[in-house]
Amino acid sequence: MNKQLSRRQFVQGVAVAGLAGPLILPSRAKGRATANERINVGFIGVGTMGRGHLGRFLGQKDVQVVAVCDVVKERLDSAQKTVEDRYKDAKEKGEFKGCQATKDFRELLSRKDIDAVVIATPDHWHAIPCILAANAKKDIYCEKPLTHTIVEGRKIVEAVAKNKVIFQTGSQQRSEFGGRFRLAVELVRNGRIGKVKTVRIGVGGPPKPCELPEQPIPEGTDWDLWLGPAPKRGYNEVLCPKGIHKHFPAWREYKEYAGGGLADMGAHHFDIAQWALDMDGSGPVKIEPPEKGNSGLKFT
Repeated sequence: MNKQLSRRQFVQGVAVAGLAGPLILPSRAKGRATANERINVGFIGVGTMGRGHLGRFLGQKDVQVVAVCDVVKERLDSAQKTVEDRYKDAKEKGEFKGCQATKDFRELLSRKDIDAVVIATPDHWHAIPCILAANAKKDIYCEKPLTHTIVEGRKIVEAVAKNKVIFQTGSQQRSEFGGRFRLAVELVRNGRIGKVKTVRIGVGGPPKPCELPEQPIPEGTDWDLWLGPAPKRGYNEVLCPKGIHKHFPAWREYKEYAGGGLADMGAHHFDIAQWALDMDGSGPVKIEPPEKGNSGLKFT
């Protein structure tokens, strides 16, 4: 790997190349069992959501976290320490070799001993790691909203199918919240509310252009790597909080990095509607934007 590869060269190269709790099935299901029958997992992105997933996986006996990745040093160091502390006894017994910490997810994906990855980066950084992980034959759990654009989603589907890896994205409403969504789906599918003609969903507004002022880049933060395929702009802590944060950053509001509430909550609520209609294998054939304002987007 060329450590001096510039951000723009990397993005151009990828473009030319074609461009509940998480569930990842055991590698032995595909004949890739590790020596100790554990799934070796790497984490790409350990912000608020990534840390939550990390804590859950560390509590599973059939999983071993072996690498973490983040562009902010404080978050990276904290995640590495969390893993090392959790496996302290196993390390003393020689059953754990330590947790790698890197700011470049390509280093993590280059490891032959990693079976699966958890990707919890900002939305604009979902497609490239997913595609490269699939090409590296890693099973994948990636947070929602899955991709920033429709074409990115198609590219992921193609890469997953080509490489025959297991892929899941975050649709926790299907399995959590006391089963209320599942009950609603059962009522709809069994005709308890009659024939469904229209479904109305409230998800929040669309994204807006990012016009945040530029701030000094904190020491230990690789801002160019955070931007990745997004347009070049100055650092702002609203997008990439300093150190270890406990909130969900507002990059979700800006179109350069995400799809606003429309995509963020839409990934959940549109999914439940599709599920209730038993239409998981299909999508809209017509999309009509509102005549004015942010309300009234119509899918047919």
